[in-house]
Amino acid sequence: MLLNFDLNNLLMSEVTERTIRIEYMAAGMLAAFFLTAVALVYWAVVRAPVLAERGDNPRAVEAELRIRRGRILDADGVVLAETVGTAQAPLRLYTIPSIGPAVGYYSFRHGTAGIEQGYDDVLRGDSAGTWDAFWRRTLDEPQIGQDIRLTLDAELQRATEELMAGKRGAVLLLSLPDGGVKVMVSHPGYDPNRLDELFEELVQAQQGPLLNRATQGQYQPGLLLQPFILASAVEQELLQLNETTVNASSSIVVRNQLKTCRETPPDDATWHTALAFACPAPMMDLADEIAPGDLAAAFDRFGFYTQPEFPMATAPTVTQPITDVEDAILGQGVLTVTPLQLVRAWAALGNGGVLPTPYLVSAVQNSAGVWQNAEAPEAELAAVSPGSADAVLAALGRYEGTIAEHSTTVLSGPQETMNGWYLGLMPAQSPRYAVVVVVEEAADASSAQQIGRSVLQAAMAPD
Repeated sequence: MLLNFDLNNLLMSEVTERTIRIEYMAAGMLAAFFLTAVALVYWAVVRAPVLAERGDNPRAVEAELRIRRGRILDADGVVLAETVGTAQAPLRLYTIPSIGPAVGYYSFRHGTAGIEQGYDDVLRGDSAGTWDAFWRRTLDEPQIGQDIRLTLDAELQRATEELMAGKRGAVLLLSLPDGGVKVMVSHPGYDPNRLDELFEELVQAQQGPLLNRATQGQYQPGLLLQPFILASAVEQELLQLNETTVNASSSIVVRNQLKTCRETPPDDATWHTALAFACPAPMMDLADEIAPGDLAAAFDRFGFYTQPEFPMATAPTVTQPITDVEDAILGQGVLTVTPLQLVRAWAALGNGGVLPTPYLVSAVQNSAGVWQNAEAPEAELAAVSPGSADAVLAALGRYEGTIAEHSTTVLSGPQETMNGWYLGLMPAQSPRYAVVVVVEEAADASSAQQIGRSVLQAAMAPD
C-alpha cells in the first residue's frame, strides 16, 4: 500500500510539473504573439510614415505608383485631371493639354506643382484614418484620393487659351463679388501630359513655360496704377475728377521714350478725361501734391505690397520706401506687381472699393466621398470708400457702353520691354466680372484689349 501511494504521488507530481511547463510555454507563446502583434502595428502604423519617406523602400515606391489620385473638376463638373489606367499602372491624364499653369502637374519623377501640389494630401487620399490605412496595406489595396472642384470654367479656359495662342503673357478673370477665378491662362504654358518627356527642355526654355505668369510674373505697372492713385487722391480730397487739368495732352519722357495720351483729349480736359484717355502728364502734376508715405499707403491699401493667399506658388513681394515720387506715380519705380495682385485691386473698383480675395477651389470631397463646399473667402478691408471707387468707375473709358476699361503700354524690366495691358469690368454699371490681360513685347495695347473684351463678352453670354 505504501509503495502504491508513493507511486501515485510521483505520477501526480510529474503531471503537475508538465502542466506547469505547458502553462509556461503557453504564456511564453502568447507573449511572443503579443509582442509580434505590437511590432506589426508599430512598424505598419506608427513607423509607416517614416519608412515611406525612405527613397530606398521598394514597397513605398510601389505603393506611391499605385495611388489613384482624385479628380480635378471645373465649376460645372467637367474633368480637368483624372487618373486612368490599371491599378498596377495608373496614369495621370489632363483633358485640356494647355491647362498646365492653371492646374499644375503630378509626376512621380518631378513631384507636383500648382493645385496638384496645393491639394496634394486630398488628391492622394492621405486624410484617411490610421486604421483605414492599416487595413488597406494589409489587404494590399491601392490608396484612393478624393476629388476637388475648382471655380474655373473649362469652356472659357479653352477659349482664352485660343485667344492667347502665339503670344506671351497672362489672363485672369474674376467673378464678383466673391472673387472666384474663372479663367487663369499663362503663355507659353506646357502640356502636363508630356511633363516627364519634356521636363529638362521646359526647365531650360528661355520663355519660361513652367513660370505661371498669372501668379508669379512680376511687372512694372506703369499707368496701370492711374485708376488706383486717382481713387486714393479723391479719397484724400486732393482733387475732384471733374476739375480741369493743365496740359493733359502734353508728352513726357519715360526711360528715354516719349509717352502721351492713348488718344488726344479735348482742350478743356478734366481728371475724368485724363483717366479715360490714359494721359500721363497730369500724373506728374499730382506728384507735387502727394507725399511719398501717402502714395505708399495707397499702394498698400490696394494690395500691391502683399500677395493674396492662394493654393499655388505666388511671387514674393518686396516693400521698399518710395524715394522718387515721380517715378513711383508713373509706375516706373521699384514697385512690381503680378496679374493676380492687379486683378484683385481692379476688382475692388467694381466692388465698392472692397478688395475681394481670389480663390480657386470651391469644394472638396472628404474621406467618405461627401462633397464639402468651400465658402468664398471673406473680403478684405476697403481700399477706398464706395464713393471714391464709384467716381473712378464712372470716369473710366467705355466699350460699347457695357465695359468699363483701362488699357496702356508699359515699359518693364531692365531690358525695358514694352508690354500691352488691358483691365476690364463688365457690366460697366454693376460689374460681375473683372479681367486683367498682359501681352508681353507688344507695340501697343490693342491685342490685350481685344482679348480682354472677348473674354468678358464670353463670360457674360447666356448659357
